[in-house]
Amino acid sequence: MSGLFRAPGTGIFEGLETKSRPVIRAMGSPASLVLTGLLIAWGLLMADYRVFGLTAAIPVAILGLGLLVLQGWAREISLASAGVFASAMYYFNWLNRDDQGQGLPWIVAALIAIAIATTFMAGLALASGRLPVIYLVILTLGLQVTIEKTIFPIGYLSGGVSGGNGGAALIDPRPSPLGIDLVGDRTFYFFALGWLAIVLVLLIRLRRSPAGLAFLVMGSNRQSAAALGIPPVRFRILAFTLAGFLAGVGGVLGSMFYTTPPLFLGWDVETSLLLLSIPVLAGVDSMAAVIVMAAYLYVMPIELERWSIEQNFIASVALGFGALFGARGVGGRMQDLERRRRYGRRRQRTKRKRMATAVLRESSGLAGENTSVLTSAERAECLAVLERWLPPRPEHDLALRATDLRLSFGPIHALTGASVDVPVGQMVGLIGPNGAGKTTLFDVVSGFTTPEAGTVELFGRDVTRTSSWNRSRLGMTRTFQNTRVIPELTAGDNICGGAWASVDARTASFLAGRPSAWAKLREAEEAGYAAARLLDVHLYWDERVGSLEFSARRRIEIARALVAGPRLLLLDEPAAGLDPASSSAMFSLIRRLHTDLGLSVLIVEHYVRAVLDSCDLVYVLAEGSVLASGIPAEIAANTEVQERYLGTRLDYLLDFSEDPIPQAPEAGR
Repeated sequence: MSGLFRAPGTGIFEGLETKSRPVIRAMGSPASLVLTGLLIAWGLLMADYRVFGLTAAIPVAILGLGLLVLQGWAREISLASAGVFASAMYYFNWLNRDDQGQGLPWIVAALIAIAIATTFMAGLALASGRLPVIYLVILTLGLQVTIEKTIFPIGYLSGGVSGGNGGAALIDPRPSPLGIDLVGDRTFYFFALGWLAIVLVLLIRLRRSPAGLAFLVMGSNRQSAAALGIPPVRFRILAFTLAGFLAGVGGVLGSMFYTTPPLFLGWDVETSLLLLSIPVLAGVDSMAAVIVMAAYLYVMPIELERWSIEQNFIASVALGFGALFGARGVGGRMQDLERRRRYGRRRQRTKRKRMATAVLRESSGLAGENTSVLTSAERAECLAVLERWLPPRPEHDLALRATDLRLSFGPIHALTGASVDVPVGQMVGLIGPNGAGKTTLFDVVSGFTTPEAGTVELFGRDVTRTSSWNRSRLGMTRTFQNTRVIPELTAGDNICGGAWASVDARTASFLAGRPSAWAKLREAEEAGYAAARLLDVHLYWDERVGSLEFSARRRIEIARALVAGPRLLLLDEPAAGLDPASSSAMFSLIRRLHTDLGLSVLIVEHYVRAVLDSCDLVYVLAEGSVLASGIPAEIAANTEVQERYLGTRLDYLLDFSEDPIPQAPEAGR
């Protein structure tokens, strides 16, 4: 796909700015340049006590970046962050110092201390996998209190209540890594900035990699992540582990800075609570806001000391203020300003020819309507990009075979022997009254619910007991009735969030900055942009999805599903919530994508006219089993279906002609 690597602003990729050079892009923004300049100038020009105060903030900024991953990306929470950070700080001091310590080399002591902090958080993730959020809060609170009652009182670790070990002060001179003398506070300030820069480079690369987008998708909705091939449990554990690792790194740096262990009273449960102000104000995605917030917590008390204003008061004000901004935080607002500076006002950015849509009162079918705003050549190029991105077309006759599925919820029999076949390359509709079992059947087929009896085969392979994310890797992706896009992110990030399972590169390669890995991300971006153009949402590529209309969100979710690399696409009521014209256009788009890409499609929809007008085959579900199946004309003419579901006053049913469309293989009813 190397031929697609052209300059932005050419061909079908006009307007696409690649994220495959994330560090250069991040550092090139005006906000980053200003922040970098201020940090350097602070160390060169400010008084010693101010340099000392900002240096103390840098380890906490690294801790805050871990909280951003945990709370902003993965949408989890921890009230043990202060305890974990302090544990790493105290253990490093004890392991490294010669007097009353272990005298280990600083690098060995650092690795052990970081491992301890990482183990704490990974253990939390493993212990709380199935707990509701309220119990996770209690569990993390319990870890914090346990650390306070076990590690903090130990004299040789923290100094205990006496400030030392048996009255003797715990002194550990600053180490000299690579021969660098860190005794001076200004020297240590720039040394700490170097640590922060390394962490930022790695986190920026992680955030822009498929794994970083997978964290955000998982945090937004676990079912949506699983449908895209992202294992939610694994990424949840990774989020806690990474937060623990960064807490350990920050703790080690803090221990190097303080030649004697800081009083443990400053790292109690109240501090853990107030540290939440960092990710709350930063929002989902702003690392710069994390640094600014950490600096605010440590520099402002120094500047306001004359008025006896404490750090806890400043943090509590920030926590309350940040909550008013919601999940986007102040960082999200700043990103909106940067987007306006870069691209102009949204009204000007998205001014374009509107997509042509069908009107339902017209007697002609929906599938034939022309809803594309692309030229034939542009459409052909977009389809070629997607065809190369998708896995090879399957050779098996059936994309999906669900046989004799049975499932009950107590006395309610949701499925009573339903059987559905989806032939390769066909568009199959599933209709029926409310409570017929359509959603349950969809959940069973996609792996979110395990049936009590029956089998599910995907391209000839039995996947009845296979997890939903592994089914996605086998070529099946689904959308949901309620759109599950991430409103805080751009359309481009949402769409590329489906690429994690399809990008053939390890996360370590992205962290190392290997060009081959970032080239694969560029392929994913181009596939996503091609899907966005086919679905007429490409001009929203850099727009925050939360600001878009409902129809655009629907199309963005479908584009994301295409980037996940399906050969079988399951669509759960794609027209739900849309007006008639938008519904018509939506089905027309789906039909054209199905035809041009050779996708097999199973679609659940209450909009009966669109299903009968667009699908090759239709199943009618009633009371948990298949009432009827066949081509649309057969379903429209079926008297039992009319009596139990369609009714007899739908005049347009008479317009269906019995064209020789291949019928589904015989399925049990």
